[in-house]
Amino acid sequence: MLCGSVTAGGSTLKTVVYVPRDYTPTKAWPCIVFLHGMGESGDDGLKQVAQGLGSAILVDQKRWPFVVVMPQKPDARKNWEDYDEAVMVALEDARKTYTIDDRRIYLSGLSQGGHGTWELGARHAEVWAALVPICGFGGTDWSNGPDRAAAASIAQRVKGLPIWAFHGEADDVVKPEHTRVLVDAVKAQGGEVSATYYPGVGHNSWDRAYRDERSSGGIASWLLSKRKP
Repeated sequence: MLCGSVTAGGSTLKTVVYVPRDYTPTKAWPCIVFLHGMGESGDDGLKQVAQGLGSAILVDQKRWPFVVVMPQKPDARKNWEDYDEAVMVALEDARKTYTIDDRRIYLSGLSQGGHGTWELGARHAEVWAALVPICGFGGTDWSNGPDRAAAASIAQRVKGLPIWAFHGEADDVVKPEHTRVLVDAVKAQGGEVSATYYPGVGHNSWDRAYRDERSSGGIASWLLSKRKP
């Protein structure tokens, strides 16, 4: 894993880029941009690897033949859209440094990063081949009920993207209703969206989501099956 930083839009984000052990620049590689949750915010440049996708890769690297871009937002109080420009610059830097397949760039994240996946997915729908939001939410505040107006706006913009959403049924931090409203809004737009809800699972639905190989071969296999036309 390679550490660095990007500065754009008035913000500096520490970044980690995971490069598969068998990476070669002679072929184009799929790429995932991973957005962490509130607890991994900071400027140490490493905590974003500790939860979710980074830890799943450490458990089983062979399942994840992707270049993975993992920025770290410095302020836990801010949502990922506040760092929109810097996130996209981090992706662009990876595209310049590594041989990345532009038809297979994916966005995924958990909690605040799940929200970021919906929001940045909508803002840059032309970039992504698929989205995987985990325990995410629309709007800007997960502590209130689902923001149906925000969900409708997001759905209108992501309706052309394959989406697989995850949420724990017993999540008492970000209620599963947030994901249900977003998924229903995308379905209402005729979008390609599915959702997995884990009975009895609380806020940490990401460990199971990123490591569960039983559902359609798991997230990694599902992503590899998706590419832009």
